[in-house]
Amino acid sequence: MNNLGTLIFFELKKILKSRLTTSMLIILFAVVLIEAFTPGLIKGFDATRAEKAAIQELDGRLIDDALLQEMYPKLIENGTVWNEDNLKYQGILHAALSMVGDRDLLPGMPVEEMYRLREARVFQSMAEDGMTEGEIAWWRERADAVETPLTSRYYGGAIIYSQNLSGILLVLLLIAALCLSTVFTVEHRQKTDQIILGCKNGRKETYLAKLIAGFSVILGCSVCACGALALLDLALYGMDGLSAPVQLEIAGSAYALTMGGFLLRQLVIMITAPIFFAAFAMAVSKLIKNPLAVMGLMVAADIFGQLDAIPPSFRLLAQINAMLPSNQIAVWSLLEHRLVRIGSLYLTGFTAAPLIYVLLSALFVMAGWLSYRRFQVTGR
Repeated sequence: MNNLGTLIFFELKKILKSRLTTSMLIILFAVVLIEAFTPGLIKGFDATRAEKAAIQELDGRLIDDALLQEMYPKLIENGTVWNEDNLKYQGILHAALSMVGDRDLLPGMPVEEMYRLREARVFQSMAEDGMTEGEIAWWRERADAVETPLTSRYYGGAIIYSQNLSGILLVLLLIAALCLSTVFTVEHRQKTDQIILGCKNGRKETYLAKLIAGFSVILGCSVCACGALALLDLALYGMDGLSAPVQLEIAGSAYALTMGGFLLRQLVIMITAPIFFAAFAMAVSKLIKNPLAVMGLMVAADIFGQLDAIPPSFRLLAQINAMLPSNQIAVWSLLEHRLVRIGSLYLTGFTAAPLIYVLLSALFVMAGWLSYRRFQVTGR
Protein backbone atom coordinates (compact mmCIF):
# COMPACT_ATOMS: atom_id res chain seq x y z
CA MET A 1 0.00 0.00 0.00
CA ASN A 2 2.93 2.35 0.75
CA ASN A 3 4.31 1.63 -2.72
CA LEU A 4 0.92 2.46 -4.21
CA GLY A 5 0.79 5.74 -2.33
CA THR A 6 4.24 6.66 -3.61
CA LEU A 7 3.23 5.82 -7.17
CA ILE A 8 0.05 7.88 -6.91
CA PHE A 9 2.03 10.87 -5.61
CA PHE A 10 4.55 10.46 -8.44
CA GLU A 11 1.81 10.28 -11.09
CA LEU A 12 0.06 13.30 -9.63
CA LYS A 13 3.32 15.27 -9.82
CA LYS A 14 3.78 14.25 -13.45
CA ILE A 15 0.31 15.47 -14.38
CA LEU A 16 0.36 18.69 -12.36
CA LYS A 17 3.91 19.72 -13.29
CA SER A 18 3.08 19.58 -16.98
CA ARG A 19 3.04 23.01 -18.61
CA LEU A 20 -0.10 22.01 -20.47
CA THR A 21 -1.87 21.18 -17.20
CA THR A 22 -0.76 24.49 -15.69
CA SER A 23 -2.11 26.34 -18.73
CA MET A 24 -5.43 24.52 -18.58
CA LEU A 25 -5.82 25.24 -14.85
CA ILE A 26 -5.26 28.93 -15.56
CA ILE A 27 -7.87 28.76 -18.32
CA LEU A 28 -10.31 26.93 -16.02
CA PHE A 29 -10.24 29.59 -13.33
CA ALA A 30 -10.22 32.37 -15.93
CA VAL A 31 -13.46 30.86 -17.25
CA VAL A 32 -14.85 30.80 -13.69
CA LEU A 33 -14.14 34.52 -13.34
CA ILE A 34 -15.54 35.34 -16.77
CA GLU A 35 -18.70 33.31 -16.19
CA ALA A 36 -19.26 34.90 -12.78
CA PHE A 37 -18.73 38.54 -13.78
CA THR A 38 -20.16 38.60 -17.32
CA PRO A 39 -23.90 38.73 -16.41
CA GLY A 40 -23.31 41.66 -14.07
CA LEU A 41 -21.03 43.48 -16.51
CA ILE A 42 -23.49 43.12 -19.41
CA LYS A 43 -26.50 44.41 -17.50
CA GLY A 44 -24.60 46.50 -14.94
CA PHE A 45 -24.28 45.49 -11.30
CA ASP A 46 -26.45 48.42 -10.15
CA ALA A 47 -29.17 47.44 -12.63
CA THR A 48 -28.89 43.80 -11.53
CA ARG A 49 -29.35 44.75 -7.89
CA ALA A 50 -32.28 47.02 -8.75
CA GLU A 51 -33.95 44.23 -10.73
CA LYS A 52 -33.43 41.79 -7.87
CA ALA A 53 -34.95 44.17 -5.30
CA ALA A 54 -37.94 44.90 -7.55
CA ILE A 55 -38.76 41.27 -8.38
CA GLN A 56 -38.40 40.23 -4.73
CA GLU A 57 -41.33 42.52 -3.90
CA LEU A 58 -43.59 39.84 -5.40
CA ASP A 59 -41.92 36.86 -3.71
CA GLY A 60 -44.57 34.48 -2.43
CA ARG A 61 -47.38 35.87 -4.63
CA LEU A 62 -49.35 33.32 -6.62
CA ILE A 63 -49.33 33.91 -10.39
CA ASP A 64 -53.12 34.04 -10.61
CA ASP A 65 -55.78 36.25 -12.18
CA ALA A 66 -55.35 38.91 -9.50
CA LEU A 67 -51.62 39.27 -10.12
CA LEU A 68 -51.97 39.21 -13.92
CA GLN A 69 -54.71 41.83 -13.90
CA GLU A 70 -52.49 43.94 -11.67
CA MET A 71 -49.60 43.54 -14.11
CA TYR A 72 -51.25 44.22 -17.50
CA PRO A 73 -51.96 47.97 -17.00
CA LYS A 74 -48.34 48.49 -15.91
CA LEU A 75 -46.79 47.06 -19.08
CA ILE A 76 -45.32 49.52 -21.56
CA GLU A 77 -45.32 48.57 -25.25
CA ASN A 78 -46.65 45.14 -24.38
CA GLY A 79 -43.90 44.44 -21.90
CA THR A 80 -40.85 45.53 -23.91
CA VAL A 81 -40.00 48.66 -21.89
CA TRP A 82 -39.16 48.42 -18.18
CA ASN A 83 -38.95 51.15 -15.57
CA GLU A 84 -39.11 51.48 -11.78
CA ASP A 85 -42.89 51.16 -11.85
CA ASN A 86 -43.15 47.86 -13.71
CA LEU A 87 -39.75 46.16 -13.28
CA LYS A 88 -41.08 43.86 -10.55
CA TYR A 89 -43.36 42.17 -13.12
CA GLN A 90 -40.53 41.16 -15.46
CA GLY A 91 -40.29 37.61 -14.10
CA ILE A 92 -44.08 37.20 -14.10
CA LEU A 93 -44.32 38.22 -17.75
CA HIS A 94 -41.48 35.86 -18.71
CA ALA A 95 -43.26 32.93 -17.05
CA ALA A 96 -46.63 33.82 -18.58
CA LEU A 97 -45.21 34.23 -22.09
CA SER A 98 -43.39 30.90 -21.74
CA MET A 99 -46.70 29.22 -21.03
CA VAL A 100 -48.71 30.92 -23.77
CA GLY A 101 -46.06 31.43 -26.44
CA ASP A 102 -47.80 34.43 -28.01
CA ARG A 103 -47.57 37.88 -26.46
CA ASP A 104 -50.75 39.08 -28.22
CA LEU A 105 -52.86 36.29 -26.70
CA LEU A 106 -51.84 36.96 -23.12
CA PRO A 107 -53.90 40.06 -22.09
CA GLY A 108 -57.35 38.97 -21.05
CA MET A 109 -56.56 35.25 -21.02
CA PRO A 110 -57.96 33.58 -17.86
CA VAL A 111 -55.22 32.12 -15.71
CA GLU A 112 -56.86 28.66 -15.81
CA GLU A 113 -56.58 28.72 -19.62
CA MET A 114 -52.94 29.79 -19.38
CA TYR A 115 -52.03 26.82 -17.19
CA ARG A 116 -54.14 24.47 -19.28
CA LEU A 117 -52.30 25.66 -22.37
CA ARG A 118 -48.95 25.11 -20.62
CA GLU A 119 -49.81 21.48 -19.85
CA ALA A 120 -51.11 20.89 -23.38
CA ARG A 121 -47.88 22.26 -24.85
CA VAL A 122 -45.85 19.97 -22.56
CA PHE A 123 -47.56 16.81 -23.78
CA GLN A 124 -47.62 18.02 -27.38
CA SER A 125 -43.82 18.35 -27.26
CA MET A 126 -43.59 14.80 -25.88
CA ALA A 127 -45.57 13.48 -28.84
CA GLU A 128 -43.39 15.46 -31.26
CA ASP A 129 -40.30 13.88 -29.67
CA GLY A 130 -41.64 10.43 -30.57
CA MET A 131 -42.24 9.31 -27.00
CA THR A 132 -44.19 6.12 -26.47
CA GLU A 133 -47.66 5.91 -25.00
CA GLY A 134 -46.16 4.30 -21.90
CA GLU A 135 -43.76 7.20 -21.38
CA ILE A 136 -46.48 9.81 -21.84
CA ALA A 137 -48.78 7.92 -19.45
CA TRP A 138 -45.92 7.85 -16.89
CA TRP A 139 -45.64 11.63 -17.09
CA ARG A 140 -49.43 12.14 -16.97
CA GLU A 141 -49.51 10.30 -13.65
CA ARG A 142 -47.03 12.86 -12.32
CA ALA A 143 -48.45 15.99 -13.96
CA ASP A 144 -50.26 17.09 -10.79
CA ALA A 145 -46.94 17.20 -8.93
CA VAL A 146 -46.28 20.55 -10.65
CA GLU A 147 -48.28 22.84 -8.38
CA THR A 148 -50.30 25.56 -10.06
CA PRO A 149 -50.77 28.46 -9.80
CA LEU A 150 -47.01 28.94 -9.72
CA THR A 151 -45.51 30.97 -6.90
CA SER A 152 -43.44 33.99 -7.88
CA ARG A 153 -39.81 33.91 -6.70
CA TYR A 154 -36.66 35.80 -7.59
CA TYR A 155 -34.19 33.18 -8.80
CA GLY A 156 -31.63 35.27 -10.69
CA GLY A 157 -28.58 34.08 -8.73
CA ALA A 158 -29.58 30.42 -8.98
CA ILE A 159 -30.17 30.53 -12.75
CA ILE A 160 -26.89 32.38 -13.36
CA TYR A 161 -25.00 29.68 -11.47
CA SER A 162 -26.89 26.95 -13.32
CA GLN A 163 -26.11 28.43 -16.74
CA ASN A 164 -22.43 29.00 -15.90
CA LEU A 165 -21.79 25.32 -15.17
CA SER A 166 -21.82 24.52 -18.92
CA GLY A 167 -18.67 26.55 -19.51
CA ILE A 168 -16.85 24.84 -16.65
CA LEU A 169 -17.84 21.39 -17.92
CA LEU A 170 -16.42 22.20 -21.37
CA VAL A 171 -13.05 23.16 -19.86
CA LEU A 172 -13.06 19.96 -17.77
CA LEU A 173 -13.55 17.98 -20.98
CA LEU A 174 -10.55 19.77 -22.50
CA ILE A 175 -8.45 19.08 -19.40
CA ALA A 176 -9.25 15.37 -19.69
CA ALA A 177 -8.64 15.35 -23.44
CA LEU A 178 -5.38 17.32 -23.36
CA CYS A 179 -3.82 16.48 -19.99
CA LEU A 180 -5.01 12.95 -19.19
CA SER A 181 -4.85 11.31 -22.62
CA THR A 182 -1.05 11.11 -22.25
CA VAL A 183 -1.05 9.50 -18.78
CA PHE A 184 -0.41 6.04 -20.27
CA THR A 185 1.12 6.87 -23.64
CA VAL A 186 3.95 8.97 -22.15
CA GLU A 187 5.72 5.89 -20.81
CA HIS A 188 5.91 4.44 -24.32
CA ARG A 189 7.06 7.72 -25.83
CA GLN A 190 9.79 8.15 -23.21
CA LYS A 191 10.73 4.44 -23.42
CA THR A 192 10.26 3.82 -19.70
CA ASP A 193 7.81 0.96 -20.24
CA GLN A 194 10.63 -1.64 -19.94
CA ILE A 195 11.35 -0.46 -16.41
CA ILE A 196 7.70 -0.70 -15.37
CA LEU A 197 7.23 -4.16 -16.83
CA GLY A 198 10.44 -5.34 -15.14
CA CYS A 199 9.24 -4.37 -11.64
CA LYS A 200 7.33 -6.57 -9.23
CA ASN A 201 3.61 -5.74 -9.47
CA GLY A 202 4.62 -3.07 -11.99
CA ARG A 203 1.56 -3.39 -14.16
CA LYS A 204 -1.17 -3.65 -11.53
CA GLU A 205 0.03 -0.97 -9.14
CA THR A 206 1.10 1.42 -11.89
CA TYR A 207 -2.21 1.12 -13.74
CA LEU A 208 -4.15 1.74 -10.54
CA ALA A 209 -1.92 4.65 -9.55
CA LYS A 210 -2.31 6.34 -12.94
CA LEU A 211 -6.10 5.97 -12.80
CA ILE A 212 -6.35 7.32 -9.25
CA ALA A 213 -4.10 10.26 -10.13
CA GLY A 214 -6.09 11.08 -13.26
CA PHE A 215 -9.45 10.85 -11.49
CA SER A 216 -8.13 12.92 -8.56
CA VAL A 217 -6.98 15.72 -10.86
CA ILE A 218 -10.24 15.97 -12.82
CA LEU A 219 -12.46 15.71 -9.72
CA GLY A 220 -10.31 18.22 -7.86
CA CYS A 221 -10.65 20.64 -10.77
CA SER A 222 -14.42 20.17 -10.87
CA VAL A 223 -14.97 20.61 -7.13
CA CYS A 224 -12.69 23.64 -6.88
CA ALA A 225 -14.15 25.33 -9.98
CA CYS A 226 -17.78 24.72 -8.94
CA GLY A 227 -17.01 25.87 -5.40
CA ALA A 228 -15.22 29.04 -6.57
CA LEU A 229 -18.08 29.86 -8.96
CA ALA A 230 -20.64 29.33 -6.19
CA LEU A 231 -18.80 31.72 -3.87
CA LEU A 232 -18.48 34.38 -6.58
CA ASP A 233 -22.12 34.10 -7.65
CA LEU A 234 -23.22 34.18 -4.01
CA ALA A 235 -21.25 37.38 -3.44
CA LEU A 236 -22.31 39.05 -6.71
CA TYR A 237 -25.93 37.96 -7.14
CA GLY A 238 -26.96 35.94 -4.09
CA MET A 239 -28.44 32.45 -4.21
CA ASP A 240 -32.06 33.47 -3.70
CA GLY A 241 -34.71 31.42 -5.41
CA LEU A 242 -33.56 27.89 -4.69
CA SER A 243 -37.19 27.16 -3.79
CA ALA A 244 -38.50 28.63 -7.08
CA PRO A 245 -40.25 26.10 -9.38
CA VAL A 246 -38.27 25.49 -12.58
CA GLN A 247 -41.40 26.34 -14.59
CA LEU A 248 -40.75 30.02 -13.85
CA GLU A 249 -37.77 29.72 -16.23
CA ILE A 250 -38.75 26.72 -18.42
CA ALA A 251 -42.56 26.59 -18.48
CA GLY A 252 -42.56 23.58 -20.82
CA SER A 253 -40.86 21.31 -18.29
CA ALA A 254 -42.85 18.49 -16.71
CA TYR A 255 -40.35 18.05 -13.87
CA ALA A 256 -41.74 18.92 -10.43
CA LEU A 257 -38.42 20.43 -9.41
CA THR A 258 -37.30 23.56 -7.64
CA MET A 259 -34.25 25.46 -8.85
CA GLY A 260 -32.36 24.01 -5.90
CA GLY A 261 -33.35 20.48 -6.86
CA PHE A 262 -32.25 21.10 -10.45
CA LEU A 263 -28.90 22.50 -9.28
CA LEU A 264 -28.30 19.36 -7.21
CA ARG A 265 -28.85 17.24 -10.33
CA GLN A 266 -26.47 19.45 -12.28
CA LEU A 267 -23.81 19.05 -9.60
CA VAL A 268 -24.18 15.26 -9.83
CA ILE A 269 -23.42 15.64 -13.55
CA MET A 270 -20.42 17.81 -12.64
CA ILE A 271 -19.01 14.88 -10.66
CA THR A 272 -19.92 11.88 -12.81
CA ALA A 273 -19.28 13.43 -16.25
CA PRO A 274 -15.63 14.36 -15.49
CA ILE A 275 -15.06 10.81 -14.26
CA PHE A 276 -16.39 9.63 -17.63
CA PHE A 277 -14.15 12.11 -19.48
CA ALA A 278 -11.08 10.95 -17.56
CA ALA A 279 -11.83 7.23 -17.97
CA PHE A 280 -12.38 7.67 -21.70
CA ALA A 281 -9.24 9.77 -22.19
CA MET A 282 -6.92 7.50 -20.22
CA ALA A 283 -8.27 4.09 -21.20
CA VAL A 284 -8.93 4.75 -24.89
CA SER A 285 -5.55 6.44 -25.34
CA LYS A 286 -4.03 3.24 -23.94
CA LEU A 287 -6.08 1.08 -26.28
CA ILE A 288 -5.29 2.99 -29.48
CA LYS A 289 -1.96 4.48 -28.32
CA ASN A 290 -2.81 7.81 -29.94
CA PRO A 291 -3.65 10.70 -27.58
CA LEU A 292 -4.31 13.08 -30.48
CA ALA A 293 -7.06 10.81 -31.79
CA VAL A 294 -8.63 10.68 -28.32
CA MET A 295 -8.58 14.48 -28.08
CA GLY A 296 -10.23 14.76 -31.49
CA LEU A 297 -12.94 12.23 -30.63
CA MET A 298 -13.85 13.96 -27.37
CA VAL A 299 -13.98 17.47 -28.79
CA ALA A 300 -15.84 16.34 -31.93
CA ALA A 301 -18.46 14.48 -29.86
CA ASP A 302 -19.04 17.57 -27.71
CA ILE A 303 -19.39 19.88 -30.72
CA PHE A 304 -21.68 17.48 -32.58
CA GLY A 305 -23.86 17.01 -29.50
CA GLN A 306 -24.53 20.74 -29.26
CA LEU A 307 -25.47 21.09 -32.93
CA ASP A 308 -28.87 19.44 -32.32
CA ALA A 309 -28.55 17.83 -35.75
CA ILE A 310 -30.47 14.61 -35.01
CA PRO A 311 -34.25 14.78 -35.66
CA PRO A 312 -36.60 13.30 -33.01
CA SER A 313 -37.71 10.60 -35.48
CA PHE A 314 -34.31 8.92 -34.93
CA ARG A 315 -35.35 8.10 -31.39
CA LEU A 316 -32.31 6.15 -30.16
CA LEU A 317 -29.71 8.50 -31.66
CA ALA A 318 -31.62 11.58 -30.46
CA GLN A 319 -31.80 10.20 -26.93
CA ILE A 320 -28.11 9.28 -26.90
CA ASN A 321 -27.36 12.82 -28.04
CA ALA A 322 -29.52 14.21 -25.24
CA MET A 323 -27.58 12.06 -22.74
CA LEU A 324 -24.25 13.68 -23.60
CA PRO A 325 -22.91 15.64 -20.61
CA SER A 326 -22.92 18.93 -22.52
CA ASN A 327 -26.67 18.53 -23.09
CA GLN A 328 -27.50 17.13 -19.66
CA ILE A 329 -25.88 20.09 -17.89
CA ALA A 330 -27.78 22.68 -19.93
CA VAL A 331 -30.88 24.36 -18.53
CA TRP A 332 -32.75 23.10 -21.60
CA SER A 333 -32.32 19.54 -20.30
CA LEU A 334 -35.49 20.33 -18.34
CA LEU A 335 -37.31 19.90 -21.68
CA GLU A 336 -35.86 16.42 -22.27
CA HIS A 337 -38.65 14.08 -21.15
CA ARG A 338 -37.70 10.86 -22.94
CA LEU A 339 -37.28 8.06 -20.42
CA VAL A 340 -34.90 5.13 -20.13
CA ARG A 341 -36.80 1.89 -19.64
CA ILE A 342 -35.37 -1.02 -17.66
CA GLY A 343 -38.02 -3.74 -17.63
CA SER A 344 -41.09 -2.12 -16.11
CA LEU A 345 -39.04 0.67 -14.53
CA TYR A 346 -38.75 4.11 -16.12
CA LEU A 347 -35.83 6.41 -15.35
CA THR A 348 -35.62 10.10 -16.24
CA GLY A 349 -32.53 11.43 -17.98
CA PHE A 350 -31.36 13.08 -14.76
CA THR A 351 -31.33 9.68 -13.05
CA ALA A 352 -30.10 7.55 -15.95
CA ALA A 353 -27.30 9.79 -17.26
CA PRO A 354 -25.04 9.69 -14.14
CA LEU A 355 -25.53 5.92 -13.90
CA ILE A 356 -24.59 5.55 -17.56
CA TYR A 357 -21.47 7.71 -17.12
CA VAL A 358 -20.30 5.61 -14.16
CA LEU A 359 -21.05 2.32 -15.96
CA LEU A 360 -19.22 3.41 -19.12
CA SER A 361 -16.30 4.62 -17.01
CA ALA A 362 -16.03 1.19 -15.39
CA LEU A 363 -16.11 -0.51 -18.80
CA PHE A 364 -13.39 1.78 -20.17
CA VAL A 365 -11.23 1.15 -17.09
CA MET A 366 -11.62 -2.63 -17.51
CA ALA A 367 -10.82 -2.44 -21.24
CA GLY A 368 -7.77 -0.32 -20.51
CA TRP A 369 -6.56 -2.83 -17.92
CA LEU A 370 -6.94 -5.76 -20.31
CA SER A 371 -4.78 -3.90 -22.80
CA TYR A 372 -2.26 -2.74 -20.19
CA ARG A 373 -1.63 -6.13 -18.62
CA ARG A 374 -1.09 -7.82 -22.00
CA PHE A 375 1.24 -5.18 -23.37
CA GLN A 376 4.73 -6.40 -24.30
CA VAL A 377 7.68 -4.22 -25.16
CA THR A 378 8.77 -4.89 -28.73
CA GLY A 379 11.78 -3.76 -30.66
CA ARG A 380 12.27 -0.04 -31.00
